[in-house]
Amino acid sequence: MSPRKRRRTIDLGTIRAVKIGTPPPISDIYYATMEMSWPTFIALVSLVFVGINLLFGLLYAALPGALINAQPGSVADGFFFSVETLGTVGYGNMAPATHLGHLIAAAEILLGLFFSATITGLIFARFARPRTSFEFANVAVVGRRENQRLLMIRLASTRLRAIADCTAQLSWVRKITLNDGRSFRQLVDLPLVQSHHPQLVFNWTLVHEIDEASDMYQALLAGGEFRLTATISGIDTLLASQAIGGTSYRRKDILIDHEFDDMIDDSRETFEFDLTKLHGVHPRS
Repeated sequence: MSPRKRRRTIDLGTIRAVKIGTPPPISDIYYATMEMSWPTFIALVSLVFVGINLLFGLLYAALPGALINAQPGSVADGFFFSVETLGTVGYGNMAPATHLGHLIAAAEILLGLFFSATITGLIFARFARPRTSFEFANVAVVGRRENQRLLMIRLASTRLRAIADCTAQLSWVRKITLNDGRSFRQLVDLPLVQSHHPQLVFNWTLVHEIDEASDMYQALLAGGEFRLTATISGIDTLLASQAIGGTSYRRKDILIDHEFDDMIDDSRETFEFDLTKLHGVHPRS
């Protein structure tokens, strides 16, 4: 029987996909620990911490007289002495009494240095990991402006500081079938009216002009597979780091003859931008 292939779910905005045959997490422990959720990470660290101390506790318990003031054969005393040693606390009520006990304690201290440094580094890396600075509307729309049909995708910055030097790209996944029946998927770039934004503070609508002979639009109206992919990158002016975002849309996520609701209210003295209206759309009048 062939081994069961690993299946991992991938979130692509409005699309969920499954990767089959991915390497096990043990092949890249750093990436696996960065990818897991905080509750899972905390549970894993706690399990490793308990496992290390339980192992050394059993060693101390198996060596009669190895510890001063410890009950002979007591796993509990060995465990708690191990916790104190690994954490470099050293209350002083228990201590190694033999050369072998000192050797085991020294090995545990060395292991504790690696364990503490590794966990500290992972915790810092998880806190310092960049979070997405962009949110995309959960639908795209096809509307008209001055008799020109347009495909529009709206996104907004979730940060309070500006995202500088933003560059966006829009692509269409086209399925091509050859004469011999074989097929492959081709990523086709869709030109944008404006693909660069010098300073994104509020929202940005990516606009692609659709001509009458557009293969993309014909595929959108027809049946079969259809997918759009939008990506954006920029520089977070507060963190001085790169901000990246992206999403994908299927046919059912693209509304024809619709428009986005206005997110900006400048009728008052205070300029207001309502991020909760990002997904709002209405039929084109």
